[in-house]
Amino acid sequence: MAMTPDFSLDNVCREVAEATRLEEGPPGVEALLRVVHREGPISPKEVARSLGVAIPIVSAIRRELERRGWLVRKGGMLLSNEGLPAASARWGAPASPCQEVPAQTIPPDEEAEGLGSEEEVEDESSPDLDYIPLKLSAESGNSASDPFLELLDEILEERPEADPRLDQSHATLETVLRRAELFLEHGWVTGKRVLFLGDDDLTSLVTLLVIRRDLGEEALRGCAAAVAEVDPRLVEFIQEIALGEDLPLAVVPTDLREPLPKPLTGAFDFFFTDPPYTPAGVRLFLERGCLALDPNGARKAALAVPVSPPSLQRATQEALLDLGFVVDFLDPGFNEYLGASMQGGVSALYGLSLVATEAGERTKFETSIYTAQARKRR
Repeated sequence: MAMTPDFSLDNVCREVAEATRLEEGPPGVEALLRVVHREGPISPKEVARSLGVAIPIVSAIRRELERRGWLVRKGGMLLSNEGLPAASARWGAPASPCQEVPAQTIPPDEEAEGLGSEEEVEDESSPDLDYIPLKLSAESGNSASDPFLELLDEILEERPEADPRLDQSHATLETVLRRAELFLEHGWVTGKRVLFLGDDDLTSLVTLLVIRRDLGEEALRGCAAAVAEVDPRLVEFIQEIALGEDLPLAVVPTDLREPLPKPLTGAFDFFFTDPPYTPAGVRLFLERGCLALDPNGARKAALAVPVSPPSLQRATQEALLDLGFVVDFLDPGFNEYLGASMQGGVSALYGLSLVATEAGERTKFETSIYTAQARKRR
């Protein structure tokens, strides 16, 4: 019996995850589609290597996507002409020109068990589209030759000064752009509900502006972002820029030491935070992020915190384990800061998945979380 095609990306990810009993759930199917969209035509072997999953799992997902009209075979796995628009609406137009193909899918009964010769072929002419951080040369510091970078320079130049009482230390423009590019590469923000827990770096604004630049207005409108910020100066500034640039961004005045506001609880797919660099501060921000994630959502996070001193690194990893996070990757020197002397002016970036929910209720947090307060208590 023929299956009625459904070209809603969220619906097909849910259906295929259920049909294949995929442990990763709908986000696992979405990750596969994102790889095929970016690099197709691509062999199942390369998809498996990119995602770090077994080839039989990739084959099972592929079969279900072919049955639903989302994938075709032409030198490998490739989005169909019907599936391509939905994928491009979320992730932008594919870089490969090979995506325009006759919409012919392979019936399930013609699926060969194991890998055929077609699947083993690797197209050496395919572009390498792995994540490459955006680099700014010293000569382009004024960004005069690039209107987009000039806009970002102006926005960051006008932001309120860092308040050391709140452990604020502004990240460099290059760092904030790297974050945005990384979030897009991993599919954490496009078509997702995104929360920024504190944002003196203005990562929220830069991320949404990068989505508009790289993927277009339709992809931007598919995002729903929010900032939880305690500094009233930043609340006003981020609101003003978001309104002026027409960005889908809400700013919620929030002291995370207080219970998490109800509208932010269980409402997001992904959160990013660069918390105070104290064990209590890291744990508190992670706890609030945990509570903010939708149990049925993607349950992803990114954390910026130094790997030194060892006591802070140990406390960070204990908090991650206690709260039910696993570390997908760790880049020790990813974040650089302007004029910062602590930890050499750098911090690590953790890529995280929440695999179990261990955060408590939305209670008030009494422990000192900022560096200056913690020192006074010693």
